[in-house]
Amino acid sequence: MSTIQKQKVQEHTIEIDTPKGIVDFLEKRNGLSKFNHKLRYSVTELVGCQRKSLYKQQGVSQEELLEDTTLESMWATVRGDFLHNMTYAYKWREMDIEHYVPLENGKVATLAGRLDMYDWKTKTIIDLKTTKSVRWQIKQGFLPKLEHILQLQCYDTMFSEYMPVENLNIVYADMSDIVTYKVQKRDLTEWIRTRIQGIESAKSEKTSLDGEPSSLCKYCKYQTRCSETENGFTGKPSSTPKLRREDLV
Repeated sequence: MSTIQKQKVQEHTIEIDTPKGIVDFLEKRNGLSKFNHKLRYSVTELVGCQRKSLYKQQGVSQEELLEDTTLESMWATVRGDFLHNMTYAYKWREMDIEHYVPLENGKVATLAGRLDMYDWKTKTIIDLKTTKSVRWQIKQGFLPKLEHILQLQCYDTMFSEYMPVENLNIVYADMSDIVTYKVQKRDLTEWIRTRIQGIESAKSEKTSLDGEPSSLCKYCKYQTRCSETENGFTGKPSSTPKLRREDLV
């Protein structure tokens, strides 16, 4: 490179710090991440059981599920990964976003979300849900689920600030069927704030929140803790507190 070319390069560029996202990625891969989960929520977590979110924010230790890992459960995990390849149908996919929520104590909570797909031609947000027996679940009234609707409406609330959104679609897929639902648009800004504030208030006041029982309880790793607290899980827990090292002596 000639002296003149070097001068032109220097005129148009300036060295800056490495982007934080790259640094965070490298630290995480090398076990150096000091990520703090406090005051940070995911959309999936927020639309689920509020008590479960409280336990996570309080740092309550997760329990050990008693059910053995079966071939069916392992296949379900892989099946979901296979079907999730449908997100490659759109160039705008796997988009991350953070939404900031001011709290009553002056602090700010962060709501993080990841959008499966966005069709820029029709301005449509698309969320993919992989499951089994889609048609049967629809017939039984198990689908669509309210938390899936809320999740999509949260994405709309968060992403609309940065890009046009006119349609919201949930796509349910199994190994033989694909069924799509259009979801009504709804601004959840206040719902998000109230939901997070309720958890943060319970945390600071050391109070509990009512459980929100659903079919997902059997996968929860707080079942014993929740069942021992009023207005919580009422079935037989299929998870148990993990033994501490001193208990094994």
